[in-house]
Amino acid sequence: MPHNRPHLASIIHCAAVFAVLCGICSGCIFVTRQPEPPDTRRSSFQPPTSAQLVVNNFQASLREKNVENYVQCLVSGDSGASALASRRYVFEPSAEASARFSGVFAAWNVARERQAFLALTSKISAQSAPTLQLSNDRFEFLSPDSAVFVSEYRLRPNYQLSGAPEEFAGTLRLTISSFPNGFWAISRWSDQTSAQTLPSWSILKAQFAN
Repeated sequence: MPHNRPHLASIIHCAAVFAVLCGICSGCIFVTRQPEPPDTRRSSFQPPTSAQLVVNNFQASLREKNVENYVQCLVSGDSGASALASRRYVFEPSAEASARFSGVFAAWNVARERQAFLALTSKISAQSAPTLQLSNDRFEFLSPDSAVFVSEYRLRPNYQLSGAPEEFAGTLRLTISSFPNGFWAISRWSDQTSAQTLPSWSILKAQFAN
C-alpha cells in the first residue's frame, strides 16, 4: 500500500542509524585504555586492634615515610583512639637530649612529632627511606588494656644532610594503651641512650623540631 512506504523508509533509516551507533560504541568498548599511573602513596597500615599491630604500623610508617600513619600510632585527637586526658601522648627524651635540648622537649606533643617527621622526610630522597633495626625486642608487660614494648634500636635516616650523624642507637620503651573503640595507640615513648657512642633518637627529633 503506497501510504505505508514513508513509514517503512523511516524504519529502515532508524535501523541503519542504530547499527552505526552500535558499531561506534562497540569500538569504544574494546579500545585499549591508557594505563593510569600507579598510586605512589604506599601504605601497609592495619587497624591497630592489638599492641603488636601498633608496633608493626610504627615500623612501616617509617619505612614508607608516611606521616599520617606515623601519627596514628600515637594517642591523639586524630589517632583513631579517644585521647583520654589521663593517657595523652608523652615523650621522654634520652638523658643526653634532655640536657642539651630541655626547651625543645618541655612541651613536646603529637604536633611536634608530626613536624619533626615531616622535616626529616623532606631531607630524604624519593628513592630512599629510613631503616629501623630492632633487637632484643619484647613485650615486658601485656594485659587486655595496656602493654609495654621494649627494644634496642639502630636507626639510619638515610637523609641527604652533610655533617649530620648517619646512625642513631638506643633503647625505646613504648607504653601502648587500648581504648573503648577497640584500637591501641602509643601513650608514652621513653628513649634511652645506648652504651655505644652513637646519639639517641631523641637527638634526631630535636634536630628537626624547628
